[in-house]
Amino acid sequence: MAERLAYVIVGNGIAGVTAAEILRNEDSAADITVIADDPFPVYYRPALKDYLAGRIREDRLWAKQKSFYEDNQIRFLPERVIGIQVGQHTVQLQSGRNVGYSRLLLANGAYASTLKCPGLALKGVTTLRTIADYQQVLSQLPTVKRIVVSGSGTLALETIETLRHRGYAVTHLLRRRTLWSEVLDATASDLVLQQERRDGVELRIEEEISEIQGKQGQVSGVVTTSGARISCEMVIIAIGVEPIISFIQSSGIPCGRGVKVDGAMRSSAPDIYAAGDVLETTNTFTRRTRVLGQWYPAVQQARAAAYSMLDLLDTTRPFQASTFYNATFLYGLDFASIGLTTIPGRGPIYRAQDFVEIVADPQPRMYRKVLLKEGVPVGMLSLGDRKGSLAFKRAIDHSVNLAPVAARLFSPDFSLTQWLDSQGVPPAMLGIQRKGDGAIKEAVTSVRLPATDAKGATEAVFVPVATKTLPSLKEIPLSQTKAMTVGRQAGVFLLIDHNSISRRHAELRYANGQYVLHDLGSTNGTRINDVQLAQNSAAILQHNDRVSFGKDIAFTFQLRPTGKSDHSLSGGQVIAESMHTTNLTLHSLKTGFFDPAALAQAQPQNVAQPVLNADGSLLLPGASSVIPASTVATLEKSASLIVVAIDGKPQVFRLESGKRATIGRDKKNTIVLADAAISRFHAEVYPGPEGFYINDTGSSNGTSINHTRIGNPYHLTHGDTIAIGSNTIYFLAPAEADQSAMGAVKRPLQRI
Repeated sequence: MAERLAYVIVGNGIAGVTAAEILRNEDSAADITVIADDPFPVYYRPALKDYLAGRIREDRLWAKQKSFYEDNQIRFLPERVIGIQVGQHTVQLQSGRNVGYSRLLLANGAYASTLKCPGLALKGVTTLRTIADYQQVLSQLPTVKRIVVSGSGTLALETIETLRHRGYAVTHLLRRRTLWSEVLDATASDLVLQQERRDGVELRIEEEISEIQGKQGQVSGVVTTSGARISCEMVIIAIGVEPIISFIQSSGIPCGRGVKVDGAMRSSAPDIYAAGDVLETTNTFTRRTRVLGQWYPAVQQARAAAYSMLDLLDTTRPFQASTFYNATFLYGLDFASIGLTTIPGRGPIYRAQDFVEIVADPQPRMYRKVLLKEGVPVGMLSLGDRKGSLAFKRAIDHSVNLAPVAARLFSPDFSLTQWLDSQGVPPAMLGIQRKGDGAIKEAVTSVRLPATDAKGATEAVFVPVATKTLPSLKEIPLSQTKAMTVGRQAGVFLLIDHNSISRRHAELRYANGQYVLHDLGSTNGTRINDVQLAQNSAAILQHNDRVSFGKDIAFTFQLRPTGKSDHSLSGGQVIAESMHTTNLTLHSLKTGFFDPAALAQAQPQNVAQPVLNADGSLLLPGASSVIPASTVATLEKSASLIVVAIDGKPQVFRLESGKRATIGRDKKNTIVLADAAISRFHAEVYPGPEGFYINDTGSSNGTSINHTRIGNPYHLTHGDTIAIGSNTIYFLAPAEADQSAMGAVKRPLQRI
């Protein structure tokens, strides 16, 4: 009988929801339960500063639709967990119920740290952690003149900057002499503090609040540790977070400030994992622990935990929180840091003199440096200009000895990226890797086989080979958008309920125009034409290859012209489903859209379809205005992307033949999308021999094509619908434009 697992997740913040989404995408039959007592669904915490600034509405903060759990068949329990029975594999709820689990993820987050002083209960005193906190601040701002902010991290800085830009007087209290002491050295801290002073912030160094005073229950001022009194109407405490671990500690799971986990996000308790703000991380060199409390690490930890729970995590590239790429703005200054950014004191395995600090020549409002240990970079910091930071991340990730070029690292005429390319250094590791990703990338880059024939587009099918073990079935269509797992676990793409098949036996994926078969470490092996794949290796399938799983279970892999295969299934031990869906109904006109004037065309049954109006203009689903006829007339001349953004206004981008187009929130992208759900560099569209492809570039919230999230490069076809954040992007490519994607004719990408 196929195994059916029960996953339980405690917490519905970004870590919990990210993990839940991955678990459902990978295992369609699993029981998934999310337990949380937070009344709000998951929201984009990094966008709260924009909410405070009045740049975005509250309804734009939500990361998922209210129907997310229902749509994904995930049970949501609005309760509080008070204990875990590790031996019994159950969690205890405050209501008295017990919920069993096969594997448990702790993603219950943290609460805002606060001060210990009189006056905390006065109206006008708040921490900043939840939407409710920000709502409270916004409701009181009309009666406020001066605000005191206590804290030295990024939350305090972004809050002060936002409030100053809204015209409020702000006093900033720092407990120490420097900002964000875990990351910034004295020079970097001074640069940021100078920015604050220029902006009119009253800055008080080495002072804390000793008392908050009030009149009639309302804040009227604070007294600092130096004895000074500051009149104000609001006090904001932004001094960090504390993981919620009381019920975890009482259950016997080892914790420090937060839950202790290994590189696969496993706690020391069997089948219990943790991710997000509930964790503590340990620096490799200093051995100091800290709670990150940041969005990007939480997403990556959740991805690592989910794939680990599924036994799909690539453990050769474990997530390293101590070397993650941290990019933001510090009071208007571009900032990036990676790894160790300050020379530590003496440690158990090193001395301070073992480190060399290389600093770029000083420039106004700019500071860059890299730390080397025996020639190998262990960290870098860039303030004022983070150009080239990812090259240092690449060198740090792969422990590249930079001694030969150390003197030139910050020279204007030296490119670290080009030098690393010349040394054959792999790309930077910006996130966790799913098992098989490395093997598949290696396979598709080592050889190139045509995925289409002269007749045009093809689709791939598995044709079962009739044996005693496998009854005769009709052929099984393969997907270009979904990782197709083969195994005996319920919910996999190709279910083979036979004792020679492992729970997760092998996997098929479409990447760079090829179908790649990857063995997942199966017990009885995966074979192509009777040659067994090494465990965890991958190979490209060719037309008419015989693919065998376990003992005496075989299929023939075939490529056929689109529409020629029989997609029906009959009974037996093998179950498969095609995950590919399309969103648009297209027709054989120049633009491919429905034309009411063309009587031979059938009216689309789906009302949410693009319609070519009588005047030649085009109305797209979700768009608030039409695309003019003059623009529509040019669509058949080149491949294009039509972006329908949050405001509903459509924008047309022509793709440049032979070059890539990047999509993201950063202004350096080809297509810039101002959406809190989108990563700074989210995805890219690039040309290949068969047309244009799209690839997610390690974004936090993913890229979907025709309602299916992609994990590999996807070959775009005319009418594909791309979903990135709250934006819909339509891909248009008449046959001649698609075929000339790699041609010599250069047409610049331009916005119309």
